[in-house]
Amino acid sequence: MADSQFARPELPQLIATIRSDLLTRFQEDVLLRRMDAEVYARVQAAAVHTLYGYIDYLARNMLPDMCDEDWLYRHARIKRCPRKDAVAAAGYVRWDGISGTPTLPAGTQIQRDDQVTFTTLQTVKASGGLLRVPVIADVAGTAGNTDDGTALRLGTPITGIPSTGYADTLTGGDDTEELETWRARVMERYYWIPQGGADPDYVIWAKEIVGITRAWTFRHYKGTGTVGVMVATSNPVNPAPGDDLVKAVRDHILPLAPVAGGGLFVFAATEKSIPVTIALAKDTPEIRTAIIAELNALMLRDGAPSGKIYVSRISEAISLATGEVAHQLRVPAADVVLGKTELPVLGNITWATYTGENG
Repeated sequence: MADSQFARPELPQLIATIRSDLLTRFQEDVLLRRMDAEVYARVQAAAVHTLYGYIDYLARNMLPDMCDEDWLYRHARIKRCPRKDAVAAAGYVRWDGISGTPTLPAGTQIQRDDQVTFTTLQTVKASGGLLRVPVIADVAGTAGNTDDGTALRLGTPITGIPSTGYADTLTGGDDTEELETWRARVMERYYWIPQGGADPDYVIWAKEIVGITRAWTFRHYKGTGTVGVMVATSNPVNPAPGDDLVKAVRDHILPLAPVAGGGLFVFAATEKSIPVTIALAKDTPEIRTAIIAELNALMLRDGAPSGKIYVSRISEAISLATGEVAHQLRVPAADVVLGKTELPVLGNITWATYTGENG
């Protein structure tokens, strides 16, 4: 059974045990295929085996570390640690060089080339050749996040407005919290019971905000009694959250923090760019892409304030890339030391020529 010292008997073992017990009590020493004892043994063993299965199911689900998803909702409710829902991306679509003052009504559907759709939130009239309309993604999740300048097209033509506009600060979308990430937060509630403002409390409170997956507490950050809370996302390329997300964390913590607190400072982690120079014995676009993915994963995995990114770990990550045969790591030449508010991100990669010699 789940993480216990009890071994659940198999069905044949149960049949044999019950059969033996019945024959002993009936003082029978001859076993016939259709005798009552054999029938009783099989029927009772099946029932007992089902009960063992249910007990095993309960043993696995009575604690959050191994429980099924449905049970995790129950554990999370008890600890007041709900799963973070998906959030829709929101921002603006803009048109430049508009003639006149055409109006784009609220509720207009706008579509990206990959069929992701957005809806305008307000009726906006063009002014000074510019039309900038607030929109929200129709489906919550990261799929709605759109790079600035990406083409977005009107679902239906509107007089005086070109069919194609462009994304402008269209961000903030987040997927439903991953199961294991949520499980880890629930487990934190078991490890660290709220203590009225202890260091772990601020970490737990910060990570309750959608998009924030990492947080650190700094005591006496700006004087005695003040608390600094540094927050970050799980985005290995841009882990520092934006101002809106930082404000959301602060607004969430303020009502929970100790009344006598001297000051709360919530801030985004500082990104420390680490440039890399690599020479590959076998160099293809696919291998380069795999190396970039492994290095980004390393930055997320090993990055911690006041920590180090070791050269040996960078080299190891490169070797883990699919298709990599051999390489030379030219830069960095020494371990990279991180400041107390810094998290590492992969900087520019220079692809050098492999010489076949060390160095």
